[in-house]
Amino acid sequence: MGRYFLVCALEVTRDDHKALTRRAGRVICRFKNEYGYAKSNELKGTALNNEERNILLSKILYTGIKVRYIVLDLKHTTMILKKADDKNACYNYLIHLLVKNVLDHHKNVTQINLYLDNRTVKIGNRLALKQYLYNKLVMEHLEKKHRLRSVEFKIHYLESKSCYLIEWADIVANSLYKKYNGNDNTFYKQIKPHLVFESRFPSRKFGK
Repeated sequence: MGRYFLVCALEVTRDDHKALTRRAGRVICRFKNEYGYAKSNELKGTALNNEERNILLSKILYTGIKVRYIVLDLKHTTMILKKADDKNACYNYLIHLLVKNVLDHHKNVTQINLYLDNRTVKIGNRLALKQYLYNKLVMEHLEKKHRLRSVEFKIHYLESKSCYLIEWADIVANSLYKKYNGNDNTFYKQIKPHLVFESRFPSRKFGK
């Protein structure tokens, strides 16, 4: 693992979800067939060369796709993330920041579906994330002057190889990661028109 850890989310509306899921499947399957990747294997961003990555990003960054991400500087957080519970809490916090940004941009949203890669989340943490989001994004507003929002969080843990949109998210995340771990802005610039939120954490010490 390098110095940075990146969490990326693709935002898709409920109206576009089915159509984009079908499109994602067609894009991934045709790409595997054309470039000789095994149909049964998951397509990972780390396996792509620059030409392949450019081709896939041009198809992924489609109308209706919005990208949000947070990148964590491990140099300044490793000391407080020694235990598994600490890492789980950090993951929950980063997801919470992404979801909060969605709610800030969409004031009338009453339900958010999160589709997460099954392998990136510890079993115990799967039970804690939904309650954590509810506490941070709903209950804590009881102590504030904001209007209380009733938001339902539905969390789906899927094998990435069975969810083409998660594979898309992995490819986008790995492409963004190159900006930080490889100092290569090429793909970041390609993704930037679709970026609606990006955050570096901790902001004051990031990259120093």
